[in-house]
Amino acid sequence: MTERNYTESQKMAIAWEEGPVVVLAGPGSGKTAVLTERIIRILEETPEDSFRILALTFTNKAAAEMAERITERVKDAISRVFIGTFHSFCAEVLRNHGSYAGIRPDYEIYSSTDDLNDIVDDLKKRYYHEVPGADVENLKILNAIQYFEKNLCLTEEDVDRVMPNTPYRKELKWFYFEYLQALETMNVLDFDALILYAYKLFTTKANIARIYRSTYRFINIDEFQDTNYGQYMLIKSLAGNKNNNLFIVADDDQVIYGWNGASHKRISEFKEEYRAELIQLNQNFRCPPEVIKLANRLISHNSGRTSGKKPLESMKEMTDGQAHLYYQCFSDETEEAEAVANLITRLQEENANDSICVLARNNRLLENAFNKAKEKKINCEKSKRKDEFETTYVLWMYLLLKLANRRTDEKILAQIVAIMDSENKVLDSDQLVLEAQLSNGDLLKALLPHIEKIIDDAPFFKSLRLNLCEGKDFLKFIDDAFSWSEKRINSIISEEHREQALQEFNLEKKAWKDFQRKLGYTYSLDEMTISTYMQEFAMTSKDVEPETGAVQFLTIHASKGKEFDHVILIGMVDDELPSFQSIKKGDDSPEMEEERRNCFVAITRAKKRLYLTYAKRYFGWSKRVSRFMGEMFRER
Repeated sequence: MTERNYTESQKMAIAWEEGPVVVLAGPGSGKTAVLTERIIRILEETPEDSFRILALTFTNKAAAEMAERITERVKDAISRVFIGTFHSFCAEVLRNHGSYAGIRPDYEIYSSTDDLNDIVDDLKKRYYHEVPGADVENLKILNAIQYFEKNLCLTEEDVDRVMPNTPYRKELKWFYFEYLQALETMNVLDFDALILYAYKLFTTKANIARIYRSTYRFINIDEFQDTNYGQYMLIKSLAGNKNNNLFIVADDDQVIYGWNGASHKRISEFKEEYRAELIQLNQNFRCPPEVIKLANRLISHNSGRTSGKKPLESMKEMTDGQAHLYYQCFSDETEEAEAVANLITRLQEENANDSICVLARNNRLLENAFNKAKEKKINCEKSKRKDEFETTYVLWMYLLLKLANRRTDEKILAQIVAIMDSENKVLDSDQLVLEAQLSNGDLLKALLPHIEKIIDDAPFFKSLRLNLCEGKDFLKFIDDAFSWSEKRINSIISEEHREQALQEFNLEKKAWKDFQRKLGYTYSLDEMTISTYMQEFAMTSKDVEPETGAVQFLTIHASKGKEFDHVILIGMVDDELPSFQSIKKGDDSPEMEEERRNCFVAITRAKKRLYLTYAKRYFGWSKRVSRFMGEMFRER
């Protein structure tokens, strides 16, 4: 699909001017191109205007792809567009105005559950001291806190409104408000708190909300069906009663994040509340017609869909004269995994440049198939979010940047000392804290002379001192640190260890550089502060894009937004897809409908061929073929 041959529905969406609209966009319908093209059109038609355009989505990858397309077409687009995730937008809002909500602009974002549990553990110690004999060990305190945050609880009345039925109401309320106080005292935010405090700002500071409403004249939300309550209320608090230029792109057939508060009802809620117009993009340019036929049959069994929704229409003409849909049954999970590995080998021999993905509903099945593929020496990767770097030099650089941003953080200092002491055994965190007290508590300055003795490289130390510690140019320090690290790794005597260390280092260096490149689509790097840089980095996974040619093994949730030439969906049995929990809830339950949407998302990733596999036994248990197979292959 090129820019010149959009369908009539796509043209209507691109040309949409003002007022609320829902663009109901099925899989493979070109929604990202439509959303991007609309933003470009508005920018090109208003070159002299000063208003900005806001575009929110759910992944950094999607935001970067949109931003790259727009900046390639429109000069100085950065000055007039903010494209990012909900969390990155809230981070930007709080950097500029968070002081009105108790948050200083140089706050740190905790992305690690371990860091959040450390706060909870400190609160537990205080609670036991204040309430001797209390027992809260079995309470899932962090889960409760995150539940209250997602529901935007700012007052005790808010907490009472959503409090679960539990005898520990008083305790959970205490921990929640003490946790929020701890965040403010430490000047730290977690992901849910970013949304909570931005919402607090918009709802309690009317003048600030007015600034944002007048600044962002057009608001665009991609993947709107994935919004939870907090994110939806944030949008409403931002738009207020005056700005209803809300361009919502969504698909109620792809709501698969119910565990995070997403709901297929949110689209109809928005449509009714804003009296929004509806544009349907139901033409699929991705999948073979056979796959579209299965998808339509499957999803028609869900009752909670948008009224009047059209079935998907296949626009792809397959001219290879081959079948594009296969399914097969095996005796057990071992035979299935063996067959999948053999299938991948054959596909790679026949179609060397085609992309291949193996999907499963859960990690246990995926791991089994992945291990078999590795045994067969297949180049494959299994994605997972990585919140921290793992190689010594890259982690050391990252922690130095964190300490440069938070000069008195003893926890970061201890992590740096642990890395450097693994080889040298010359640093003492307590001694460094005492030395720092003589220099206004600046732990980085206290650490500096000790680092000089260890790194033994005068030019690099000069860069560290001037560019990082004195704040001259932290981006130059990053480049110098990568060069110094690479030189150190190349000095490793053992060739085997050197090659392995270089490979691991280069992977994480690539992840770092990719982050920085994508960040440049939203911000001017030359004008960026180190606090902004580190806040954005905290919200970004530290893993690299999969190697070209590698077979990807993904859960269905991780495959959302992706597409592959060949998709192999394994484990098509009851208790796996649909899950055991949804079967317990019943055929007409919301849980079963979400499982059906999971299956719908999985099969519509396929561009050329779809393979469905299942076994009679899994891990010693007899299984029945998935009820979804019957729904897909049987006419209603």
